[in-house]
Amino acid sequence: MKLTFKQTVSMVLGFLGISAFEDSKMTAEQAEKVKASFGETFAEKFAKAIAAKTDDEQADEQAHGVELHNALTANFAAATEAATSEIAAKLAVALAESAKKDGEIALLKAESETDPKPTAHEWAGKAGVAKVLTVARKAAHYAAVFASIALGQGTVVAGTKTIDVDNLKTEFGTYLSQNQTNVAITAQIFKGFSSASEFRTVPAVTEYQAIQSQINSVSQQFSAKWTPSGETKFTPLKIQNYRHKINVAIIPADVLDSYIFHLYDEGLAPDQMPITKYIWHSLVFPKLLEDIEYRMIFKGKYVANSTTLRPEDSMNGIEQILVDEKASGTSRINFFGQTIDWTTATDKQVVDFINAFADAVDDDLTISKIYTSKFVKKRYQRAYENLYGANNKVVGGLNQAAEVDFVDMNLHELKGMGNSPIIFATTPGNMVKLRHKNEAPNVINDVQKNGYEVRLFGEYWLGVGFEIAELVFAYVPANYNPQVGLKPSNQFPDGSVPAEDDHDHSDGL
Repeated sequence: MKLTFKQTVSMVLGFLGISAFEDSKMTAEQAEKVKASFGETFAEKFAKAIAAKTDDEQADEQAHGVELHNALTANFAAATEAATSEIAAKLAVALAESAKKDGEIALLKAESETDPKPTAHEWAGKAGVAKVLTVARKAAHYAAVFASIALGQGTVVAGTKTIDVDNLKTEFGTYLSQNQTNVAITAQIFKGFSSASEFRTVPAVTEYQAIQSQINSVSQQFSAKWTPSGETKFTPLKIQNYRHKINVAIIPADVLDSYIFHLYDEGLAPDQMPITKYIWHSLVFPKLLEDIEYRMIFKGKYVANSTTLRPEDSMNGIEQILVDEKASGTSRINFFGQTIDWTTATDKQVVDFINAFADAVDDDLTISKIYTSKFVKKRYQRAYENLYGANNKVVGGLNQAAEVDFVDMNLHELKGMGNSPIIFATTPGNMVKLRHKNEAPNVINDVQKNGYEVRLFGEYWLGVGFEIAELVFAYVPANYNPQVGLKPSNQFPDGSVPAEDDHDHSDGL
């Protein structure tokens, strides 16, 4: 589609909010507005064209139409990276309408002056949602977004457009630095995974070890001399902190299309949901929390200098810590001596085993939760119901609480334990997660372009463990491997895995 000279004049008049030019020329203020939105070359040629305008439309078109159209499309071609003339013309109209900011303007189609004038669209955004930052509208990815805005809801023109890496890198820096966003992101990492509330957060650098724990009575009859009591008895366990990295490859065309549809679906303007926030909150962060919960804090087994890129190789999780402590033969953790096969055991054996384990937990420690996998909790609930009937608990109800008879304890599912046969209990606050004392200033600390990819680089620290050995009670079956049954970490939700050469990991960054 090519704008005629008459259509170009009408478009600029609409943009400036006037019906005609006085003395066939623009005021200085009008000229500056046109220059800012349509480029210096177009502004100069347009000023000369309206000054030389005649009553002969055909002559004016021959003299100025092509020249102005070319100047207009050339100005926006750089921003949209070699966009077609049709998209450039529509984008020009959209940006002019956006600059006006006070309603809709009439756009004329080249086919016929008598055709109905189409309506252009400007995303006002969702009411009540705060603006995050002002996006750079001429960056390649935002140019595609605003071109889609101009064409109306449901139309996406991103196609194979690229992401402006320099702009994305700058915007990440702006987004993360303002309003302590990076501080909030770091906090989300430690609070956002499913089992986070079961862990107490402890500051550490590379490792942590408690310096004081259990003490006996501290009160005594008064005497005029120092007679200390409150002797300590504890075995503090060393908890390792681990450094983790985030390497994520973004495919621009895939991200742009999903980003535009996300804006439409949520009714958000780009300023309310810049692409950096979308990439982090919709693509990277949810998967990071899944990795932490389902592969790291329970199932992880640290492998030094691992080249597999598997999250579960980056740290020791709770299950692996219990396995290692039991295998040591010297641990002060209270390991339960009975054994059970949850799959083949009878219903009575399952209920009796849970009852016996609960009885073995020290009543004086006021422990209320027996941590299990969903598999074990469900097995116990069904076994109890099969034996005694539905809702026939002596202590409380069965369904969600999964309470154990005659003790103030219930089975509490930890999602990251998967189908684990392990059960354990500990005092509140004894299971901890480590947060580095000197966190990196940015979780996402670099953005690079490599071929058709935009690569995000980041890092954080995380470790988990038990503070005091004597406060832990656990059943760990012999020869159990926490990672058995884990799906491949590179497997997509549909069960497929990427081809070997899909991504180049040779950087080692």
